[in-house]
Parts: sequence; structure tokens; C-alpha cells
Amino acid sequence: MSGKEGEKKLYYHGLKEQKKLNVSRIKYLSVLLSVIGVALLLVAAQSAQAPLVRVSDVYGNYLMNYAVVRINGTVITVPYVSQTGGKLGLTFTVDDGTGQIDVRVYSPLADEMIRKGLVPFPGDGVTAEVQLRVRETYTYSMLQYLGGLHFRSKLHSENPPLFKSLNANMSNTYVAVEGIVTKFSNVSSGYLLTVDTGDSQVSVLVPRVLLVFSNLSVKVGDTVYAPGIVYLYKGTSPEIVVRNLSQLSVTPIEEAPVVPIGEAPNYPGMVMAVEGSIAGISYENGRYVLTLTDGEDYLDALVPRDVLASLNPFNASSESTVKVAGRMGSDGRLVAAYLEVVKAVKTEFRPIGVLTPDMRGSIVAVKGNIEEVDRVGSNLKLVIDDGTGRLDVFVPSATLAELSNETKAGLKVGLGVEVAGYLEEYRGKLEVVVYTGEGIRALGEPLPPEEIELPKVTAEELADYEGQLVDFAGSLEGMTYTNGTYYLTVDGVKASLPREALLNLNPLEAGTGSQVVVRGLVAGDNLVKGENLTVEVPIAPIPLKPEEVTAEMEGGLVAVIGKVTDVANLSGNLKIVVGSLPVFVPRSTASELTYVPAKGDLVQVGGYVEIYRDKPEVVLFNPAAIEKLQQAGPVEGTVSDLNTAMEPLLLTVTWDSFAYQKPDYALTFHDSTGSATLLAERSLLPNPLKAGTGSTLRLIADPLSGRITALNITRAKPSPILKTGSIGLSMKGRTVALNGTVTEVRVIGKNLKLTLDDGSGGIAVFIPGGANLSVEKGQRVIIAGYVDEYNGKPEIIAYDLDAIKLEKPSGGAAGIGEVKVSELSKATGRVNLTVTWDGLSYDNGYVMKVHDDTGSAELSVSRELLPDPREAGTGSTLRITYDADSGEVVSITVVKAIPAEELRTGDVTLDLLGTTVVVEGTIKDVYTGKSFTKLTIDDGSGELVVFIPKSVAQLTFSEGQTVRIAGYVAEYKGTVEVIPYRSDCIEVR
Repeated sequence: MSGKEGEKKLYYHGLKEQKKLNVSRIKYLSVLLSVIGVALLLVAAQSAQAPLVRVSDVYGNYLMNYAVVRINGTVITVPYVSQTGGKLGLTFTVDDGTGQIDVRVYSPLADEMIRKGLVPFPGDGVTAEVQLRVRETYTYSMLQYLGGLHFRSKLHSENPPLFKSLNANMSNTYVAVEGIVTKFSNVSSGYLLTVDTGDSQVSVLVPRVLLVFSNLSVKVGDTVYAPGIVYLYKGTSPEIVVRNLSQLSVTPIEEAPVVPIGEAPNYPGMVMAVEGSIAGISYENGRYVLTLTDGEDYLDALVPRDVLASLNPFNASSESTVKVAGRMGSDGRLVAAYLEVVKAVKTEFRPIGVLTPDMRGSIVAVKGNIEEVDRVGSNLKLVIDDGTGRLDVFVPSATLAELSNETKAGLKVGLGVEVAGYLEEYRGKLEVVVYTGEGIRALGEPLPPEEIELPKVTAEELADYEGQLVDFAGSLEGMTYTNGTYYLTVDGVKASLPREALLNLNPLEAGTGSQVVVRGLVAGDNLVKGENLTVEVPIAPIPLKPEEVTAEMEGGLVAVIGKVTDVANLSGNLKIVVGSLPVFVPRSTASELTYVPAKGDLVQVGGYVEIYRDKPEVVLFNPAAIEKLQQAGPVEGTVSDLNTAMEPLLLTVTWDSFAYQKPDYALTFHDSTGSATLLAERSLLPNPLKAGTGSTLRLIADPLSGRITALNITRAKPSPILKTGSIGLSMKGRTVALNGTVTEVRVIGKNLKLTLDDGSGGIAVFIPGGANLSVEKGQRVIIAGYVDEYNGKPEIIAYDLDAIKLEKPSGGAAGIGEVKVSELSKATGRVNLTVTWDGLSYDNGYVMKVHDDTGSAELSVSRELLPDPREAGTGSTLRITYDADSGEVVSITVVKAIPAEELRTGDVTLDLLGTTVVVEGTIKDVYTGKSFTKLTIDDGSGELVVFIPKSVAQLTFSEGQTVRIAGYVAEYKGTVEVIPYRSDCIEVR
């Protein structure tokens, strides 16, 4: 059978043969249908929702690990933001009623959620499709796409109700508060503010999630309007959680309007600022009361400690001007949230002895050595002493917490401390309350027992120092005795003094006109309650005959010479008649007399004149003010004769040692019969460079007064020149000479203290009355004096200025190299440079700006070296000797003088800063501070401020006077000033 025929038999009988099909097309069709089917299955799978589960069913269920589910609940936590490796993470907690679970969102999804404002907040109802992570003790979930988070409800309002306080019942409501920020903390969850609404303190949290891509500036004192969700922190404490920064409003405290102090109480509830000086500080119910005044009106501000702590009591005294801002209370007191020092007046240290109860509330600074340290609960109490008195120091616990461990370690008995705060009275005793950690400085070592430096004032200045301890200087006019108290008259002012202090005044040596200093408390412009007396410049009185003393001399100091005609003991008092003049010796003085005259003695008596029964008599108040005079010269004697002799003796002795016995010097000497010590005036002492201890002296000794009245040298033995490092306390009282280099210079009142070193070790040298000596660091000096002890160490007392030989400053002499300004940074030792003076300023010392053709520099210079600007001001060419090691100008020579330009007051502008000028004008206003005087002058062209430091001159000015001032131009808070730096450049016309 052929192939064709066989193929036909495959069909049923009777059917026709069909056309042949192409099977390859069916294959492609089947593949297409398969792809379409898979796509339909994927679409169906994506549109299908994950199962909605209960938290309690999946929490801890390991079978659900990595399962994708839906959670439907309420957000119960503030969203927490974390940043690790520069990537954001966000976490919030959802509660569905069966349990709680954290939902985490990671970058970049977290970034997108924050930028689009889709972050859930407490109280929001959400449905979240998440993937579960089940751990052994913790189950959490992760949001994997933003479409998986749906908000069923949001806590939000465009116009929320305003409340002044919150309570727990307000949880999960949307409200707003408005008030002043009294506390600001940058915590892990965001910015936490304490807002004073006027009725209560409300906590407001600005979550960190809102701060990731936005900036917010807010600080204590600002006024905020804060809408948000009431959230119970730790389940109990309500606080507002801000959910939208665009609704938060911040008004900076600097923009609070300044209201005059006298008008401020008229605006209760208003946020305002006031300015004034500090009239007092006290403490009341957890807050400090800061009283401000503008000179006429007063205002109390209630200040939290954190705010008051910004007022450093060392830098800002009660005379400072401060700005305080807050909300005015209905009781007329400002509830403060911000404090700023507008004009600081540095607090000067006061001796403890000058502090009085009427100074309570004022800011004071004191220093002393700690005598007691006690813990009072969580607070600290110190007792300090500065030699003028003891004072309690109270350190509250909040202040104590601010102190460093180093400071706390230094608060020990025996060590020195500086404290500043406000003065308070507690249980009848004054104490300083240190309200800030900046108000206490532990010195780590005891304060040296040096003499207290007090302001030295004249009679005209007493009124400015009422209630303060001062050194009152003036001319002695007389003396009286009233109701058990002695009074000196000094420049018309009464100064009461205890009798012990009067022993420093011998009217035979210091009479009317002597210059004296009374240390005491100023009780008024005409009374000083004195404690001590020093005669600075004695003027010996001219002796009078008894008959020359008259009633018109009442109260005056006199010296009388005559013969004793009678001596009587009146119940312990003595009455001595000299010629016909009665001399009364009170019992207290009579008991101390070393010489009681007898009839016929020739005596010299000093005292003050008093009227008794209408006749003058002299009152002897100092037992040393009566002397027996010899009608013949002194007799030859020996040291052993001093014990029994009644007349002056002429002695030849060897000088053994030397000591100071205020106000004289004690010389110890010997001969073959013994040794003795007598007093001598400083003017009698030999120059120790020429004749020191070991020299043979010929002297007249008065055994009755214990004094040397005359002294000559018969065999001089110069003081030996010793190594500075070889001086020891075993040499105490001996005179020595030193040849060394000055390594330190200190001026102490009218005295000078040096440290001298010849390479073997330094030693201190004290020069009484040497403050005006021109001694410089690095200068060579030969000096002689006696060895004394100070603070357990040897010290040389150079009592004779003629025994000090200084190396002459070399100026431009050989040995000092010439340099250019550009070479100063590499220079060492002393160098010379020739420069043009460009300007002057003050920064803890005067600073000259100079230049030459190589550059410019700023050089520290003492005021005494500065040229007179009227002769040589800025623009002058100067030759300067400069110590490159100490960084100080040593000397200045004017090469080419250009006097300071004379300007109209209105032409002095800030463009002239540092330039020297001369101005003249009429005083329009005078302000006197503690350390300065400020004048406003005008010559018709405009007002100009003149600032005169009291260290430059202490003058009295009044409105209407004409002054001529030469100084340099400076600036203070945008105001141009002229500051004189020499007293002779201030002329009052």
C-alpha cells in the first residue's frame, strides 16, 4: 500500500480529508497564556491584606517570627529617634488593648516618614502592616514600606484650647500653653522646657524627631506658645508633647519691652524687662528676691537660682546695672526668667571687719583663711578670718554641686579662700550666702598675714565711705577727752581712739601739724571710730615755758619745759606742777610711768591742754611724754650702769644685733660689763654698708626712757657681702650685704619688696618706704640691711635707702641690641627699638600699639613710663627699651615729639580709637563710682564722656566747672570716651 493510501485509512469512513494544522503556533500561544496567568496571580497576591492580629497572640510566639501581619492600636509613646552611623532610626509603641509592641522604622524609610510629617504621636490611632521579630525576651516589629502605615485618627487641632495648668485627666487631649521658659534641658528625647504660665510650671517636650531636619532656637526667658498632646510621663506626670513646629511660637526674651521700674507693677501679667542697679538680694520660699532700683523706685524680682547663678558676684557688684525679664505678677513683683548684666562694676574685696548689718542684701567679696568647715544637711558652712574679723560663709547644696572636686578639696581648715555672694544675717550673725559655684575660689594655701590694705581717704572724702573701715589721713590739730573716750581732731574731724592706740602718739615728738593716719570705721562725715593710730610725718612741737600756756590753747598739743615745784598723788592720779602750770596724770598713765619726777627736777612734759577750774592744765596721756632733762652733759659709764643710773650715760659698746620695734629700732650691744638693748630712732642708725653689726659705737643712752639719744661710729665694720642662698635664720638680727639680680618686684603700700638672687638661691628683701625706688626686674643691686624672719623664712630689712646701690639703666648703652619690630618674637633679654606710636588701650594694663618699617606690635607698658600726651602723643617717634623675656617696656625716650591734637568735644569719634587728644569743655554731668569718676563735658559742639580711673587721680568735680583733659580715645558699649592716664593731664579751670 502506497503511503498515500495508508494515510487515508487513518480517518473515519466517510470523512473528508482536512487541511493540515501548524503546531508551532500553538506552542507560542501556550507560553503567552502562562505568563499572563502568573502576572494575574501576583496582582492578586499584592492586593491581599496581611492578617490582622492581636499583640497578645504574636508576642513571644516563635512561629510568627518574620511573619507579616497588621496591628491595629493606639500610639502610647513619644517617638524615639536614634542616629547610628549617620542613619536614622525611629521607634514608637502601639497598644491594641491586648498588649504593647514597638514599631521600628529604619533609614531611608524613617527619613521619608519625618520629611512627610507622617510620624505617629501619643494618642494617634494607627494600623500598621509590619514584619515581626520574635526574640527570647522581646518581640518587636518593623515597618517595611510607608504605605503600610495608616492613621485611623490623629490628635490635632488648629486652634487648641489654652490652659495655664495640666492634670492627669487631660491625658491624650490636644491643648496649648503660653508662658516664659524658666528651665531648658537638651535631653535624649528632645528639648524639655519648663514654662511658667503665671499660675503653674508646665513641662513641654519638643521631640527630637521634629528637630532632625529643622532648627529651633529657644532659651530660658523666652516666651513660648506651645500646642500639643498631653502625655503622662512615667504614667503620672502630665506634659505637653509638641507635634508640629509650625504651630510652636517663640518670642525671644531680648524682645521683651523694657518698662521703667516705677511703672512695671501697673501691668500685671505682662512679659517685660526692667533695668536697674542691685539694691539687695534675699531668699524666699525656694526663690531669690532680687531688688532693683533706678535711684528713685524699687522693684522686687523673684529669680530662680539657675537664673541668679548667671550673675557672677566677683565680676558684678551691687553697683552694676542689670536687666531682668519675666512676667509681672499680680502682687507687684516680677517673676523673672532671665538676667543679664548690662554694665558690670567689679566687686572689690572688703575686710571682714567693715561689714555691718545695714549692708545686708548687698553683694560683697571677702577673703580669709578657713577656721571651721561644717556640713549642715546637704549644705556647707565655712568660718573664715582675715585678721579684721571672722565671718560665716553659707554654701547651699545647689552651689556645692557646681564646685569642682579640686575646689572642694581646697576647702580645708587653715587654707585660704575667696568668696563672693550676698550678705545675710542669720541668728544675729552676718554671713555671706554663695548662691553660685562661681562665687567661691579655693586658694590651696594659707593667705599671708600681710597688712590689710584699706582705702586711704581725706576729710573731704569721708562721706563717701560711711560705714566702711578706712585709713583716715590728715593733719593733727588737737585732742580732747569726753565721757571716757579720747578724741583726736584731724583736719576738723573727730576721731575717737582707745587709750592703747594713743601710745603711738608722743606729743614730745609729734605735735600740732603732724601727719597722722587713723584706722577706723567711718561713722559720719565728721566722726571716725578709730582703732589704731600711726604718725607718718611727726612735727616736733616748740617747747613752751609754763607761763606761756594759756586757756586759748584748749585742746591743743603742747610741750613744756620747766622745773617741778610740786608732786601729789590723788587716789592713784598724779598732779605734777611745773613752774606754776599743773600737769594732770590720769591713773592709767601714772601706773605706766617709768619716771616719776621729784621736786627740783628739770623736766620736759607733753600733753593736751584742758581747762580745769577756769585755768589751763596739761594732761599727760602718754607715759613716754615726760622726760627728766640734765642740766649737765652725759657722764661716762658702762653697760652695767644702765640698771641704776638716773642720768644719760656715754657708752662705748660693740653692736651685736638689730630688730624693729615699732616705730623705732632696738639695738643690742655689749661691753666688758654686760649687754643691753635700747631703742633708737631710724635717723640715728648707721648705713649698714659702711658700719654694720660688729662695729664699735659711741652712744648716749637715757636709762629712764630706754632710748639712745645720740650715736657715733668709732670703728666701722662694714656688713659682709654674703651669698643670697647662704642667709639663714641663725643670722637673725645681724646686718649683711648682698650683690645680686632682682627677680621679683612688689609694691606694698609705701614699701617695696624684692626677691634677690646671685645664682645661689633667692631671698626676700623688704624696703620700708621704698615704693618710689625705680627698681626693675633683671637689674643688679647691692643692698645691705639686717636679717629678720617672715613666715618662717629669712628676710632682709633694708632700713636705710642709702644702703641700696642700683645698677644704672643702660638706656641705649652697649650691651642692649637694636632690633626691628618684626624681630621681637625671636628676641631675648633687653632690646632697643625705634618706633612710631600709633595708639593706646587698656587690657589689664596699658598697651601701646607701635610700628616701624617692618611691622607693628602691641607692647605692655606701665602707666608711669607713658609720655605726657600734651608734649608727645600718638604719632611721636619713640626709642623703647623692651624686656623680651617679661614682655614689658622698660623705658621710653621721646625722639621726635608730636603733641596730642586739640579737638572739639563733638569731633571726638570712634574713628580716633587709641589716639591721644586734648579736649576742653564745661562739665554737664558728674558720676562718681567706687573706682572711677565719669564726667560729661561739652564745649558747644557736642557732649563727650571723660572716664577718670581713681588710680590716676582722685579729684572732686562739680557741674559748671571747666576742665581740660589730655588722654586717649576709648570706647565703652558704643560710646566714645577720653581717658586720661596722668593726673597732671587733668586741669580744672
